[in-house]
Amino acid sequence: MMCGARANIHGNNARHSKILRCAIPAMMPKRLRFRMERKSPMDANLKVVHLVCACLFVGNVIVSGVWAFLAERTRQHAIIQFSNRMVLITDVLFTLLGSLGVVWTGHTMAEHWGDSANPAWIQWSYYLLMLSGLIWLLVLVPIQLKQRALLRDTDIVCEAYWRLSRLWQIAGAMATVLTFPIVYFMVTKTG
Repeated sequence: MMCGARANIHGNNARHSKILRCAIPAMMPKRLRFRMERKSPMDANLKVVHLVCACLFVGNVIVSGVWAFLAERTRQHAIIQFSNRMVLITDVLFTLLGSLGVVWTGHTMAEHWGDSANPAWIQWSYYLLMLSGLIWLLVLVPIQLKQRALLRDTDIVCEAYWRLSRLWQIAGAMATVLTFPIVYFMVTKTG
């Protein structure tokens, strides 16, 4: 907020303008003051990085499920094995890096919304992202690694693979659905 000596250049109108620019926002709640203050290019750049990371994260979560589903529909070992390998690679490249970027940029931007008592929509976003991440890390990735081992050890798609696939689809759907309210909260800032 610019509250400098420039106000005297244009006389009384500038002085009153200075008072309005400096005093009124100071009386407003911090949340409203943040919206009135001028944004720096870094704020816009941080939002762009956040949005790109969110797109990579959510997009890959959805596309991974589609790849696996379409590959498994063929029931062909080579196609399913290729899909499994690509899902594991893209999980590291896009899901992991996207989620780390979302957390870093989101946390940095959340500092503008308050101290430790962040609005409920930020807290809910943290909880939902953490739950989705735990499902991914503790359920989905281990299943994918077991499936990879099964596909590497045989030339057929065995029954154990299909059981793991059903669990992967259910857990993956849960982890994916948990990201949708986060996107809603990010856009509307309600909740």
